[in-house]
Amino acid sequence: MRKPAILAAVFVALAAAGAIVLMVRPARTQQSTTTLTVGIYAPSVEFANAQARLQYVQGLAKAIESATGVKTSAQAFASLSALRKGGVDYAIVDGQCYATNQSWKLVANANIGGGTTRNWALYSSVGSDMKSLEGKKLAFVQTGCNDNGFIDNAMLESEVSSGFFAGRVGKPDITAAVAEVVSYKGAQAVFAPVGSQKGLTKVFDTGAVPNPAFVQLNTKVPSATASKVESAVTGFGGGGAISSWSSASKSPYSSLAGRMGKSVKKGVFAAPDPVRFDAKDVLIEPTTLDDTAVTDVKQHFERPPVRME
Repeated sequence: MRKPAILAAVFVALAAAGAIVLMVRPARTQQSTTTLTVGIYAPSVEFANAQARLQYVQGLAKAIESATGVKTSAQAFASLSALRKGGVDYAIVDGQCYATNQSWKLVANANIGGGTTRNWALYSSVGSDMKSLEGKKLAFVQTGCNDNGFIDNAMLESEVSSGFFAGRVGKPDITAAVAEVVSYKGAQAVFAPVGSQKGLTKVFDTGAVPNPAFVQLNTKVPSATASKVESAVTGFGGGGAISSWSSASKSPYSSLAGRMGKSVKKGVFAAPDPVRFDAKDVLIEPTTLDDTAVTDVKQHFERPPVRME
C-alpha cells in the first residue's frame, strides 16, 4: 500500500511543477521586445530638408538595431501631437518640448556645434533696435510646447508686452521661420540660433537654448535592451545636423522650463550702512563755571574730587 501512495504523491508534485512552468512562460514572453520604433520631432534643428531629417533618424535606428539585435524602424513627425499618437518607443524631441515634458526618461542630449546648448538671438530685417520692430510681425517655430512662454518669457524675459508685435507668424521649423523674414517678407523679426540668421541683423542675444533630447517613451522596454539603446545612441556619430550625443543631463531643460515662466521684476532696496555717532554729537556739554558768584544761573556744575572722603 505504501508504494502506490508514494507514486501518487510524486505524480501530484510533478503536475504542480508543470503548472508552475506554464504560468511562468507567458510572463517571460511578455518581457521580450520584438521591434522598436524611433521617432523624431526636432523643428529647431536645421536639416537640409525633410528627407535629410528622416535619413538621420533612420541611421540612428540602424545603429540601435545593430546594438540590441531588435528590429528597429524610424519615423519623422510634423508635430509633437502626431509623435505622441505614433506609438514610438524612443524619440528625438526638440529641447523646448522636452522642457515641458520632463516626465519622459532622458537618454541623451544632442550635440550641435560642439555643445548641448546653442545661443539664440532676435534677428530683424528692418533695423538693429527694438523700437524699429514695434508694430511689426514676428516669425517663430510653432512647436505646440508653450510657445507663448518661450517667446514672452524665455526670449523676451517678460519685459515686452504681448501687443508689442502686430502679429506672430508660426512656422513648422526654424528654416521656414527664418525664410519668412529673409525671403517671403511675411514677418520682420525672428528668434533663431546664432548662425542660422542668413544675413539678418542681430537685435540682441536671448540666451542659451538646449538642443533636442533623446527620450524613452515606452516604459516597458526591458532594462537590458534600454541599456544597449543608450550605448548605441551616445556612441552614434552619424554626422549631419546633429553631430553626436552626450550622456543625459536634465539641467539645461530644467533651466529653460524655469525661464518659460513669467518673471515679475521688483525693485531692490539696498541695506543701509549702520550709522555710528558719539553722544557729544547730539548733546551740548555746558562749559565749566569758574566764578559762580557773578554768574546768574540756576544750576552750577562742579567737578568732584578724585576721591570722596
